[in-house]
Amino acid sequence: MADIHKFSVIEAGNVGLGQAGSAFLTDADSKYTPQDDRVIIAIQVIETCTFKAGTTPENDNFTGFAAAEAGTNADAFGGTEDFQTGTTIYGRWTEVTIGKGAVMLYMGS
Repeated sequence: MADIHKFSVIEAGNVGLGQAGSAFLTDADSKYTPQDDRVIIAIQVIETCTFKAGTTPENDNFTGFAAAEAGTNADAFGGTEDFQTGTTIYGRWTEVTIGKGAVMLYMGS
């Protein structure tokens, strides 16, 4: 029988909070795509930034650049709005593209 690691409640929570890795994204027009078994679960703005087309939610339940699918009267983010240093955005993205600034991306599964 295969050895299967079972996570404790705390370990499972840590994986959900980005213990599965991180990536730093900087420079104008930068794009990041995580490996196949990961998604971006949190974006922390390190330097005021804008998001561009290519910031892609995992599915329609999460806000992304292309559409505001979740809820009523929600706007998609990205394009011209500046997100200020210190802002953290939680969700599930398969790709993030910034137009300017710097962000730390936290991975989950």
